[in-house]
Amino acid sequence: MSKQLILVTGISGFIGGHVAEELLKHGFRVRGTVRGAKYHTFVNTVKRPDLEFVEVDDVVTGDFTKALEGVEGVIHTACPLPGKKNLEELLSIAVQGTLNVVRQAQQAGVKKIVVTSSFGALLSPTHMPAFHGINFTENMWGEVDDQELEKNKDEKYYVYFTAKIKAERALWAFASEHPELEVATILPGCAIGPYAQTFPLPANSDTMATNDFVLLVLSKQEPPFAPNWMVDVRDVGKAHVLALEKLPLPSEDPKRFTVNSATYTWGAAAAYIKESRPELADRLFPLEDIKPLPGVLSTLDTTRAKEILGFDEFIPVEKALDEAVNAVLELEKRWSSNDI
Repeated sequence: MSKQLILVTGISGFIGGHVAEELLKHGFRVRGTVRGAKYHTFVNTVKRPDLEFVEVDDVVTGDFTKALEGVEGVIHTACPLPGKKNLEELLSIAVQGTLNVVRQAQQAGVKKIVVTSSFGALLSPTHMPAFHGINFTENMWGEVDDQELEKNKDEKYYVYFTAKIKAERALWAFASEHPELEVATILPGCAIGPYAQTFPLPANSDTMATNDFVLLVLSKQEPPFAPNWMVDVRDVGKAHVLALEKLPLPSEDPKRFTVNSATYTWGAAAAYIKESRPELADRLFPLEDIKPLPGVLSTLDTTRAKEILGFDEFIPVEKALDEAVNAVLELEKRWSSNDI
């Protein structure tokens, strides 16, 4: 029996790369979408059995016909991170991009689809519920308001969380109209950790994804208030593949899975780095000057990921931090020598 071929959109991204490596580990063949000049770099430099690439420059308007040929499942990870696109572009890529991929997959006869969502889809785009002592489950949804969005259009995280809520809502609305589809979404905490070994490393800080929080902490800047949920990016990749393998899932709703290692503040992360890597202490903001949080930290409930996807335990957040720090230091070394 031939290996199943799975399409991964955004394979060059932080999560997409780990999804691809996890799929290969599980015995799948992988085809990844890559944009523009990066496509030629990947084709010429990334050589691994059962891994291929197809060029799709625009997830919103792109034709996925070639990408979907022979595919038995789709994992859609492609979406810009906060602040990388303006309001209109981000909403278009998040919502219409997701629908474009899923619609074409449905038309091509693909039944199994897993989509990367965000913990942000569980709570208000203001993020303040994160400090209200709530235990967030997959039954919860953040509420969006277009008038409030217009008022907050320059707040990159407000825009990003709004886009993720709208995108997942649109996905489930489409899925309800096409019951032949088997769909699942993964809602990770803040993903940190090593970069996928198969693919080129980020060329600059703009492309290092959520490890930029670790760089921020190592740049003598005060740690941010949020997000206060952290998960190893390898567990995020694992969750996507486990969900794909378990489709079709039991009929009970929701078919959403929160994946998270721990409720863990960036202040705690700075304190851990100071203790575990004392040689980096002078790169950290003075711990005694870190402002207190505005309320009681909420938690992300990972019961369903454990019971249905089979996560006995997540990689400890301290191990993820160790790997992320090593990755950031390696990037700094390479950037300084232009060795990427």
